Amino acid sequence: MLRRMLAFGLVLMSTGVCLAGCGFRDRLRAFFQGEEHKTAVVKIADRVYSKAELDRFFDDRLSEFRDPANTDVLKSNLLDSFIQEKLLLYQAEQHKLEPDRQTLKTLLDKMSGASPGRPSEGADARRTAELERNLSDTLKTQKYLHDYLLNGISVTDEECEAYYKEHLPEYVSNDKVRVREILVGDLAQAQKLLPKLRANRNKNFADLARVYSKGASAPDGGDLGTFQKGELPEEFEKAIFPVAPGNVSKIVSSRYGYHIFLVEERILAHQQRLVEVKDQIREKLLLDRERDIINKELSALIGRIPVEVYRDRLDFNYIGNRFSSPEGSKR
Repeated sequence: MLRRMLAFGLVLMSTGVCLAGCGFRDRLRAFFQGEEHKTAVVKIADRVYSKAELDRFFDDRLSEFRDPANTDVLKSNLLDSFIQEKLLLYQAEQHKLEPDRQTLKTLLDKMSGASPGRPSEGADARRTAELERNLSDTLKTQKYLHDYLLNGISVTDEECEAYYKEHLPEYVSNDKVRVREILVGDLAQAQKLLPKLRANRNKNFADLARVYSKGASAPDGGDLGTFQKGELPEEFEKAIFPVAPGNVSKIVSSRYGYHIFLVEERILAHQQRLVEVKDQIREKLLLDRERDIINKELSALIGRIPVEVYRDRLDFNYIGNRFSSPEGSKR
């Protein structure tokens, strides 16, 4: 459960910084950061979040998405996510949850790149403090999810079997082949290897791969593993899949060099048995169940905890309608 929630929590949780409350520490930091950075854009109960915090949250998620035509929609959705995450953090703090200090220290050392036990200085110290607050908030929320909201959730074998029977077409395995490769730098060398392979009925393929192949799989006798259609480049698939087990392909040219493939084994398409996919089904059902519970909790929190969005302080047109705006702040 903890492993699943850490994975799920990392998707859900913000990597932005949360400044809880409006105490002396927050006012002092806002003073040094300037007027723009202390501008409140969201208020959840008595907690105020600044435009600088929201901008950092956006920056972490928008670095690879630059589509001016959809900026308002994308940022509105991200603002909703920001608020939802802070609502869960609010609940964690209401339960007076604190992160495990050793876990926090380990993550901080790993993510900050600082030497363990060596204090940061100047700007590095400020960044480290910011990262520590961020990690602390994330761990608090994950602890709330794991210890309270999602505690005791499970999926039975009977539920896995029922789902499997209802979704049989989803669990059909396509044709697969187990493949070895010899990769050389020039065509003449590849052509010289083919007679050596045929003379031994390809039984020396692994030995020749270790000697002649320049591919990363050479130390393993050219073993590339198992593939189904669609997982290899098209030119490779055309050469590999028609080949009968125990035989080699024609020479295939690519930007890496010249390839000879040995098809060791073919596994025909078949209906996967429940035992093959039970763990996969259980994981899916657990994640679906957890997501549903979290969504219900968020709906309840939104109805119970006052949330205000100061639209006039945003640099985009917030098109969401789940959260209210104070009078005079609507665009």
